[in-house]
Amino acid sequence: MTKPRSWFLLVAAWIALVGALVVCFTLINKAGGGSTSWVVSLIVSWLPFLMLVGVWVWLSRRNWRGSSGTSWVDLYEQQIVESQRTNALLERIAAALEKHAPG
Repeated sequence: MTKPRSWFLLVAAWIALVGALVVCFTLINKAGGGSTSWVVSLIVSWLPFLMLVGVWVWLSRRNWRGSSGTSWVDLYEQQIVESQRTNALLERIAAALEKHAPG
């Protein structure tokens, strides 16, 4: 699991990037005569959607692990190994019953 400090640095970097973009686009907008730039319109229209997708990916990656801390893939592989072990034991029991069966 990531440390809280790394999350803080990630959030701080994101805020700094957004702030720099806002300042940059504000300066471009003032130099252009006050009309909205197509880049600003593109960011304003697509940023909420991209943020939604980002949060969805983050939540899905966060929930990739079970409550025990083991990933679902590891749990599935453990289940396969246990099934193989059970099958081998059942085959031994069947062989022993055939050996001792009357006839």
